[in-house]
Amino acid sequence: MTRLHFLRGRILAAPPRGLAALFCMALAVALPTLARAGIDSWVAGTTFVAYYPFVLLSAIVLGWRRALVVTLLSAAVANFLFMSPRFTFFAGSGDTAGAVSFVFSSLLIVLLTETLRRNVAEVEASRSLEARLNRELQHRVTNTLAVIQGLATQSFREPCSAAELRLFQSRLRALADANDILTSGRWETCRLPDLAARALGPFNRTGAINLYGPACTLREESCVPLVLALHELATNAVKYGALSNPQGSVDLVWSLAAGSGQKGRLLVLEWSERDGPVVLAPTRRGLGSRLLRPQPGIAGVELTFPADGVRCRLHVPNARILAEGGNAGAPAVPATLYSTGSPPGAANCASISAT
Repeated sequence: MTRLHFLRGRILAAPPRGLAALFCMALAVALPTLARAGIDSWVAGTTFVAYYPFVLLSAIVLGWRRALVVTLLSAAVANFLFMSPRFTFFAGSGDTAGAVSFVFSSLLIVLLTETLRRNVAEVEASRSLEARLNRELQHRVTNTLAVIQGLATQSFREPCSAAELRLFQSRLRALADANDILTSGRWETCRLPDLAARALGPFNRTGAINLYGPACTLREESCVPLVLALHELATNAVKYGALSNPQGSVDLVWSLAAGSGQKGRLLVLEWSERDGPVVLAPTRRGLGSRLLRPQPGIAGVELTFPADGVRCRLHVPNARILAEGGNAGAPAVPATLYSTGSPPGAANCASISAT
């Protein structure tokens, strides 16, 4: 098993370069030549017998291109030193046929070795991906259980009422929606406006929630925290804020900060309520306040309580816009779901479809 691991490691390792590669190629020709010279009196009729193992080793260690060079050099050296008449290149048709046969056989060895190398690399890549996905799944399950534990602890500190049970169930549905969105993005990304529409759709029965912003992607570590944060804001708006009366409305506006980065840009989302009842700052901190604070995936949270409606600004790192200046790269959602234009007052603003 140890030998197999060594062979696999050697196949997957990067081949030497520069002077090291030239030195290895010279050895791959010189060593079998010395070995063949040492047994010349016993194997005079088998010119290339000592070269085949080194062609194989060259293909494994040096790669197929350098193995081809070793093959051609070996054919020339063996023909010159060990085929009669000696010390001349390809003097007869028999010599030429023997050298061509060696080159053809060596090419098959190189081809099979390169195929093996690629197959081993694919298997190793699949194993690495499987291990990464297993670690990610374990991490996500652990986080999900921790969130559920926190939801249950905050929801049922005292004997629960039907309203508290419904709140707990709605939070669990939001958590499930977040994981559904992640699954559709192959556990790597999620998208706006899809994420906001899924999180806020259940609260939009009167069509009072408006979304504005470009279609963009978010990294997976931001998806669940953002869904839970939006769900918490909407829950509070229904209970105490703008969505608690027919005249109130909510605008969710997002944009990407100027500049660019290797991993993406900073996404700024602004939640604004208006035409609701007078807002009072909360007197106690519960799970909702924990969901609306900086955490992995959300770089910053600014939550204020002016009298005319709650304001919340969320900073999400590493976002990428799908189509600069428009929604050509937008996800497959209804055209009326959101607007890429300006917030309130613009003619092209749109609302989430009522559910």
